Amino acid sequence: MTFAGLVGNAVSVLQSLIWLALGLGLLYFMWGVVRYLASYDDEKARTESLKTITYGLVALFVMVAVWGLVEMISVTILGSGRIGIPQF
Repeated sequence: MTFAGLVGNAVSVLQSLIWLALGLGLLYFMWGVVRYLASYDDEKARTESLKTITYGLVALFVMVAVWGLVEMISVTILGSGRIGIPQF
């Protein structure tokens, strides 16, 4: 197996993991939003929900940044991007 093939396989695995992590991060963020809307009368619960929303947004930002780094590495080593935008 060539080095480009090995990197291509690693990028494929990272692609799957990134999509899974993005989905989980989005679910975590949405859970915080639902908790915030459901706890309109409890100040402590609203504060905890805001923390969840903040952590969810930070996690989504980091995951999108990692996605960009993997794409950059893929283009640099393989010569073409492999991740792209999903086609439904």
